[in-house]
Amino acid sequence: MRGRQRRTLDDLLREADLRENDGIFLRATALWKWALWLEPKRTDLHERLASTYERMDLRIEAREHLRKAASHYTILGDVDRLVRTMERLQVLSPGK
Repeated sequence: MRGRQRRTLDDLLREADLRENDGIFLRATALWKWALWLEPKRTDLHERLASTYERMDLRIEAREHLRKAASHYTILGDVDRLVRTMERLQVLSPGK
């Protein structure tokens, strides 16, 4: 890997945020997934990826990541974030 530096998690998050803000959702999605691969227990990354999927109108994928975030919040006992996440899931439910 001469001449190339490894990307840090912060680099990935910064670039994903920039790509999402620029409307380059496919690239942002790939970067959020890469970050999740590095840090699979980060609920904030699941929520960011869900938000990106929502913006792309990919409801099934968004629900999948919101469910993972909800599961983490249940384990952590974070009732406020769990309720907020469940409300988002309800909005994305089929038939809405």
